[in-house]
Amino acid sequence: MNLERAFLKKEERLRKKADFDRVFKHGDVIQDPFFVVIYIDNGLPFSRIGISVKKKFGKAHTRNRLRRLIKEIFRKNKAVFPRGYDILFIARKELSDSFRRNEVGYHQLCEKLLKIARRIDEKQEKNGNCKKNSTEVN
Repeated sequence: MNLERAFLKKEERLRKKADFDRVFKHGDVIQDPFFVVIYIDNGLPFSRIGISVKKKFGKAHTRNRLRRLIKEIFRKNKAVFPRGYDILFIARKELSDSFRRNEVGYHQLCEKLLKIARRIDEKQEKNGNCKKNSTEVN
């Protein structure tokens, strides 16, 4: 029986400071009421994500819950996210306020992140850096 892994592989996460710095310094920005998203081509056949949540967002369990939700949304919707990018999600204060009041849950975050993924794809197509999201099946 072949079960799908229920977590992101190490290679699908931004972990090194140098990777975060490269995305911050050279990446393109998309702003949303809940997130600032910075992304850059990584030259790999898959995308990697990083998540930045400031301490002002809330207590550790709240920040960790948000990170887990974002990773899970990315894992379940990899086909929607453009391939070959390092994508950094930075949580904004507006998300913090809504998150603490339980106004934003998994489905609302999923909608926001998928909309952002489509915007990244559209921006890249507009700039002529179009990459295929999925492999073709004959």
